[in-house]
Amino acid sequence: MNQNRQKDNIDKGAIKYIFKLFIQKIIGIGLFFVATGTFNDIRGNVNIALYFIASVIAGVLMLSDHRETLSERGKKQENTKKWDKVLLPIYVLSAYFGIYFIAGLGNRFHWDRLPIECFYAGTILYLLSCIFTIWPILENKHFEETSRIQNNRNQTVITSGPYRIIRHPGYSGIVIWAIASYLMFGTLAVGIVSFVITAIICIRTYMEDKMLKNELAGYLEYSQIVKYRLIPFIW
Repeated sequence: MNQNRQKDNIDKGAIKYIFKLFIQKIIGIGLFFVATGTFNDIRGNVNIALYFIASVIAGVLMLSDHRETLSERGKKQENTKKWDKVLLPIYVLSAYFGIYFIAGLGNRFHWDRLPIECFYAGTILYLLSCIFTIWPILENKHFEETSRIQNNRNQTVITSGPYRIIRHPGYSGIVIWAIASYLMFGTLAVGIVSFVITAIICIRTYMEDKMLKNELAGYLEYSQIVKYRLIPFIW
């Protein structure tokens, strides 16, 4: 009986989190179309379509096999690190809402755009970012939203899949996505927001990596084998 109740709670928590996530994404998409004032912006429409499709795929895959992780992501975690309580809201505002609103304004007021070749390159990078965003989620059952040590879930070091290449592949996917979005939307203002997102992710990566080395058993040894945090052979 208790196991069935726990499973029901996990299922409800997972669905609730997915619903919350999609509401956030829909608001971001809505902000783009409100700001741009048209549905005829090809660059924006392609970016939004990829964004929505990737979100649906990630949601379906996680609901099929990672419901506990989804349920935990939807909870307020008391042991979230203080520095992440500052960084995470800035990231959410920038990546879920700000970048799309600014991109819409850029289209409405005809801000200078990068050449169309940059849009094509950005589209390819966007598809690559989807791989490095979804793959780690499927590989890592501890892939939560906040930075903390998950003592309540017996957190262990993940060394398979993309974690054999870099230590924080999910963050790499976000950085690639931020760059891709700048190239696709193509305005300097979007580039500034993308830079802010990338800076936040780099800071979170550094702080989280330090936390894991100090507090998660086996991670220090893992970091000596997989030497790079975000970019192979660089950092």
